[in-house]
Amino acid sequence: MSAKFLFGASLGALCAFAGCTPALAQDTPPSAEEQASADQAGIADIVVTAQRVEENSQRVPVAIDVIAPAELVQQNVIRAEDLSRVTPSLSASGGGGPTTVFFVRGVGNATVNGYSDPAIAFNYDGVYIGRPTSTSGVFYDLERVEVLKGPQGTLYGRNATAGAINVIPNRPKLGETSGNFMLGYGNYDWLTGQAAINVPVGRDVAVRAAASVSRHDAFQSDGTGNQREYAGRLQIYGEPTAQLDLRLAFDFSHQGGAGSSGFYLGAVDPTFGPTGFAGYQFTPSGFSDQQGLLDPASNAYLASRFIAQAGRAGAVVDGVPYNHNNYWGVTAELNYQTDAGTLTIQPAYRESRIDYAFNGVFRQGVTKEKDTQSSVEARWAGDFGTSVDYLLGAIYFDESINATARYNQQTLSPYQDFSTGTESWAGFGKVTFHPTEALSLTAAGRYTSDRKTFDGTSNVYILFCGNPEPPQDFCPTLPFIPLASTEAELRSFYASQGVPITPVPLFVLPPFAGGSQTAPFVLLAPIAIDSGLKNDKFTYRLAAQYDFSPRNMIYASYETGYHAGGFSFARGVETYEPETIRAYTIGSKNRFLDNRLQLNVEAFLWKYKNQQFSQFGYDLGNPPSTVFLTRNIGDSTIKGFDVDVEFLATENTLISANVQRLDTKYDSFTYFAPNQGLPPNTTCPFSPTTQTTPGGTIAVFEIDCSGNPAFNSPKWSFNLSGQQTVPIGNDYKAVLVAGTRYRSSSYSSADYLPYLQAQATYVSYASVTFGREDDSLYLTLYVNNIEDNRRLVGGTTNAAGLIAASAEQPRTYGIRLGGNF
Repeated sequence: MSAKFLFGASLGALCAFAGCTPALAQDTPPSAEEQASADQAGIADIVVTAQRVEENSQRVPVAIDVIAPAELVQQNVIRAEDLSRVTPSLSASGGGGPTTVFFVRGVGNATVNGYSDPAIAFNYDGVYIGRPTSTSGVFYDLERVEVLKGPQGTLYGRNATAGAINVIPNRPKLGETSGNFMLGYGNYDWLTGQAAINVPVGRDVAVRAAASVSRHDAFQSDGTGNQREYAGRLQIYGEPTAQLDLRLAFDFSHQGGAGSSGFYLGAVDPTFGPTGFAGYQFTPSGFSDQQGLLDPASNAYLASRFIAQAGRAGAVVDGVPYNHNNYWGVTAELNYQTDAGTLTIQPAYRESRIDYAFNGVFRQGVTKEKDTQSSVEARWAGDFGTSVDYLLGAIYFDESINATARYNQQTLSPYQDFSTGTESWAGFGKVTFHPTEALSLTAAGRYTSDRKTFDGTSNVYILFCGNPEPPQDFCPTLPFIPLASTEAELRSFYASQGVPITPVPLFVLPPFAGGSQTAPFVLLAPIAIDSGLKNDKFTYRLAAQYDFSPRNMIYASYETGYHAGGFSFARGVETYEPETIRAYTIGSKNRFLDNRLQLNVEAFLWKYKNQQFSQFGYDLGNPPSTVFLTRNIGDSTIKGFDVDVEFLATENTLISANVQRLDTKYDSFTYFAPNQGLPPNTTCPFSPTTQTTPGGTIAVFEIDCSGNPAFNSPKWSFNLSGQQTVPIGNDYKAVLVAGTRYRSSSYSSADYLPYLQAQATYVSYASVTFGREDDSLYLTLYVNNIEDNRRLVGGTTNAAGLIAASAEQPRTYGIRLGGNF
């Protein structure tokens, strides 16, 4: 069934229910008291700030998913990557250490280092967070989480081609002494806890304090994938006058434990026949997805593999992953109301110090980084009578990053030392004109100016057993690159082994200069970048909304988005250009059946240009190095529809469904890989060619993946849930909750290999809660991922030809005790 047909049918149903002509309208309008009573009955309204002002989510002409705090607790949402369990449009996965990769409807990028920016704007307490490593430790004592789908090129602007995630804490309340707590325990010795208290200080001031903790044992057999996290937040709110309110907020969090090392999916080997190369063969490992890379059986599997570049077998993964990451921030908010409008000013400062190690395709990767960011945003919201509403604003954002990193890949290890900074200015505005009571026309725009700098070096050490060309050289005692924390240690190690470190390969030097076709050596390939980028862009939004009734409306919009360029430590591809997106949307939001049925429908078409793509692959050096780089690969088209239904069947029975259909295609998608004799392992067409780089002309394969679907974009995604409340006497109740989440198959890597495709999965959950009617005390039994389905999260081939992959969380279950006072 096409999106066009379904959307048209939904609008037809809308007209039948709501009345699309005055003849079907109610003859006598309800009184104010009747309307207020009707509005409070049935499905509750949700206030959002998706357009920087408080509005009913059902009246906002924006594609938005609103996640309630109860859903976050139900799904054990602790980190940003956990959000994908509660909204079908969002794909979020954890990378090495604290990094999180976000995709919305197939749009996003893998931002796993300090020199690339995410395509989704993450905002915490109204503050834009520049680093995806700093998005954890905030999911407690929340009012709601908003997931805005599509480019946010006006009000949230910077680097928001895919959307925005707004995490909004509960604010202090005047004149109220209240609080809540929750303590949980489950398998994997999973201990969770949250608590908050609100205390008035006189009539005009209130203080709110909140804290959380989450600790669980390892998900992987090698002791990795454990969690040790805690966080706290303190807010002070005051209203000195009836027109002025002030809020000061401070928060901190610590992330410990270790990310999962991953598991071996299988081995990839070239095959040969009478005419030479015959293709690649994949052999599954047969390992459980919970058998970590440091497991003795996994290391025996790796050690059995011959690594041609080193001329030997025997490699192991022995670098233990860890997290030791600390974050803190402070923000203030001022709101001043006048007869002409409301002024809002919000300055903020945030700092993170992260130190983490991870595995995957690495023997060990280690990053140490200090990130600081300061920002200030000012907004003025007003109106001209009842016909015009407007919003004007400006934001200044300044970010500074200083980092060192090393990525040991057995035969290659870069040592990086860099500093990078971003200074961004933006001015934005929105005006909505109401020519009639039912019709609203909106125009919004934003001008963004980004200035980025990068200064750093990456000294890449590459181990060779003589000449890499056939015939094969053998070095059975040549040490793999050691787990040296500094370059000096690495140099000292190989000096003691009699293995030279040279900037020129030994096999190209004449014998009198120390050259040899067979002697092992370590090649030093330095990469230095001292550069800056300037990107300026105007983005805008045009929208129209028509209200058939107070509960039924239709809207349409056209919006543009922009994502700044950046840098990579990769020879020949050191920088990449900005990407842009154009989005067409038509939607409808409705309440029927005396406010008991909510039906929201949206159809969208996105055109993506000069798309940025981040991957672990080769640069264009001679010889090439395996690096993590971002480059511009081409254009794509994304279209589809969303249907969100919420039905309050009885006073105590709530049924919900959220369905997304995606149709994605890369209109142009080409990239290059070095030609080292064997063809690339990909299902995309390729052809040999050459490229001119600063180091000379090199042989490469041009790989053309045009026509393939976008990454992390399952064709079908849906969440189904039901909630039944059973009264027990006058003072108690039982609440039964059950649901499932389905995602069809999708790819996350540019090889489009069938064994790296994440297969279609159902992940279901259930809980039963017994408690008092007023929720002052409750006890919950829960189970998540009943099927124990662990969806594949990417996979990359290491130097030994083994695919190291990751998977989502296993089945978890437990008990929670909580209450409100």
